Amino acid sequence: MTYGRSKIIAALIAFSCSGLATGHAAGKKASRQEGQYRIYSEGREIGVEKYVLLTSADAVTSSSTLEFRNPGEGHQKVTLQTKLEMDRQYMPRSYELKSQVDGQTGSIRGAFAPNQVIFEYSGNGASFRNGLLVGDRYTILDTNIFHHFIFLARLFRYDSKGTPQNFEVVIPQDKDTGTLKITELDKETIVVRGKKISTTHLLVDSGSLQIQLWVDGDRIPRRIAVPDKGIEVLYSG
Repeated sequence: MTYGRSKIIAALIAFSCSGLATGHAAGKKASRQEGQYRIYSEGREIGVEKYVLLTSADAVTSSSTLEFRNPGEGHQKVTLQTKLEMDRQYMPRSYELKSQVDGQTGSIRGAFAPNQVIFEYSGNGASFRNGLLVGDRYTILDTNIFHHFIFLARLFRYDSKGTPQNFEVVIPQDKDTGTLKITELDKETIVVRGKKISTTHLLVDSGSLQIQLWVDGDRIPRRIAVPDKGIEVLYSG
């Protein structure tokens, strides 16, 4: 994304939201997971995100490539590439996003210090920095980077009997931080691409937007829905 045109993706799930609880984390054994999410707007497929998630003894890293046609704003072709390194509780150590919108390029780079994050934004031949104050524990949930919901799904404490849990997040593309309230709704069996999957249904509330997650036993969101935006995202392995 070029930063003179930072609102072009608002038709998807850009949101602002106003402590981070610790919770489920992956096991100690190093592992690699690859997956992809298919993105639909009003029932029409508009893009796909492919990601790789690596878990080692002391770090979690992710990389992804997202390509889609924006359903609004002239149907621009958007490509987003991310690289993220975190500790085992999904707190970021470094973050990089590269973007291309109809041939115009931009980038974000994040530096993380105790209680402070500094992002450097570049695009349209210019660059600037933006600093954010943060708490002791937080994670990244960037605009329209759908695999980032895996981190929240693995931090959430399940079987909480409907008690909301608060999570602090940093949203680099929005140059903002906020608190998400996540509530466990029910256990549900859903059908994704012809397969029945046992899931836990979570409601993510930013205050301005509600997002629904259906999370499987490996703590991977198999379905993400944003009813107010007409957006549905399905995991396809």
